[in-house]
Amino acid sequence: MSLLAACALTEDVVSVAYKPSQAPALANAGAIGLTIVEMSEEVEARYVNGQYVREAEYVPPRRRRYAVDTTWTTTKAFTTGRLCLQAYSPYWRAKWVRQWRETKDRDLGSRISSIIKELEQSVVEIAGLVEEGERQAVIEHERRVAAHEQWEREEAERRAAQALKDSKKELLGIIDAWGESRRIEQFFAEAEKQIGNLTGHEKTRMSERLRLGRELIGNTQALDRFIGWRSPAERFHPSDDPVDEEAEDQ
Repeated sequence: MSLLAACALTEDVVSVAYKPSQAPALANAGAIGLTIVEMSEEVEARYVNGQYVREAEYVPPRRRRYAVDTTWTTTKAFTTGRLCLQAYSPYWRAKWVRQWRETKDRDLGSRISSIIKELEQSVVEIAGLVEEGERQAVIEHERRVAAHEQWEREEAERRAAQALKDSKKELLGIIDAWGESRRIEQFFAEAEKQIGNLTGHEKTRMSERLRLGRELIGNTQALDRFIGWRSPAERFHPSDDPVDEEAEDQ
């Protein structure tokens, strides 16, 4: 089995897209991602003339009398020229990673055959991880569905209880208004009766005041409000959208 690699070279990174030339056993796992990066290492470095150099490679200039050394040392990451090949599962539910690092004595080219063999042997493991990931996805989906159904039941109970509370509150308000309307009507009826016993200018004057009083109070027919009252069943329908229901109440 051969490796067909499309390489994009940047300053320090080479990315490799792995693709088998035939339909190998790796196809059972779907795909394996490959990346190649140049490794770096933290070493002691010296800052000289605007740049860092490895301390081990630094050659101090010949010192002149009274010359001041303006360099200093610190730790810095330097590329090593050695590569690291990383294989990984591209499926986020199947966590799998393998790395092969070059050493000073051994490069990746000499290990291609063994790397391919290890990848082939990892197919079953990756496929198992993918299968387990899919199983967990089903479980999580069922859990979310059950949680949403539970929320819908609780929301329906809450909305039904709110509808009962609001309907009762509105009805009690109508009853209170009804009692107030009867009291107002009794007042005007009694006043009208007494005005009927008056005569002349006084009767005319009081009749006008009675008219003004009625205009100020307005409609006292509590039955008009009762017609607009909504029962709990009229307020809440399990199939209604909660957002639409709230807009209707407003």
